[in-house]
Amino acid sequence: MAEFEVTMKSLYAIGVDLGGTNLRVGVIRDDGHVEADAAVPVGTEKSADRIASLIGEHVALMQNQTSLPLTGCGCGIPGIVDSDRGIVFNSPNFPDWQDVPILKLLEKSITLPLLIDNDANMFALAELLFGAGKGRHNLIMLTLGSGIGGGIVIDGKVFHGDRGFAGEVGHIVVEPDGVPCGCKSHGCWEQYAAGRAFTHLVHRLPKHEREAVLAEVYGDANQLSPELIASLAGRGNTIAKELWRSYGRYLGIGIASLINVLGITTIVIGGGIARSWDYFIDACRAEIMSRTYHKNVVQLKLLPASLGENTGIVGAASAMFQRRP
Repeated sequence: MAEFEVTMKSLYAIGVDLGGTNLRVGVIRDDGHVEADAAVPVGTEKSADRIASLIGEHVALMQNQTSLPLTGCGCGIPGIVDSDRGIVFNSPNFPDWQDVPILKLLEKSITLPLLIDNDANMFALAELLFGAGKGRHNLIMLTLGSGIGGGIVIDGKVFHGDRGFAGEVGHIVVEPDGVPCGCKSHGCWEQYAAGRAFTHLVHRLPKHEREAVLAEVYGDANQLSPELIASLAGRGNTIAKELWRSYGRYLGIGIASLINVLGITTIVIGGGIARSWDYFIDACRAEIMSRTYHKNVVQLKLLPASLGENTGIVGAASAMFQRRP
């Protein structure tokens, strides 16, 4: 009967997470375990040809350092990505990229089967399979940093929409006559619930409170970073705590809209701003509860992302595992 026995062998893939500052590459097992990983600076020269060459170089190094059989390589890239056609339409971290055929550029130096996708989609897949969303079928992943990245998973699969444009949640409009956004609209969510939020929120304070906060940065509202406001709140500053409540309210407004449209009630929140979770989450939850159906509120799960710095490479490799027949 030995000829009928089947040995279940693990699968392995390389995951690539491209950021504006660093590139991470790792060998990932199909249970999410990181077998090996490395991080290198992206540098200042950010042309598509040079970045593709950098990725290819470090994928090759990772291949040479492992004897494990590799099924392919998945790459997470910031920006609007058409994963089917292998094109990056544009990327906030690489402003010169416009309709770049990045998959073809990568294929010049990478011999493994390849796929690309938006980095937030990769984060969402990783958290669904191995992180905070494990065991669920549907999930919205938000990454709170200089902008708001979004990944949507429906029935266990990343939802891309038409040509990869799904998940641009940072450009939900929460203030129709609000501050201008780089996308050419006004009042976008990420102006009020991402890294630049406090620059705008401070102007809503009474004059004496506004001046007290601005004194911390010599009157320059552009220096009011989440880290600074968190530091002030940590020292008991009541104005800073109120700013975080305003931030949480705007975060909740956007999340409530997503829940009402998609009917997904598992929300995983990552990114640097998530480190200040305790300052904003109560106001965020209260706002969601006031703006969504009760039955959705009962099911609501607001969860901090749990995979840390490996989220991107785990998700990118997992996308390759999912693509296998």
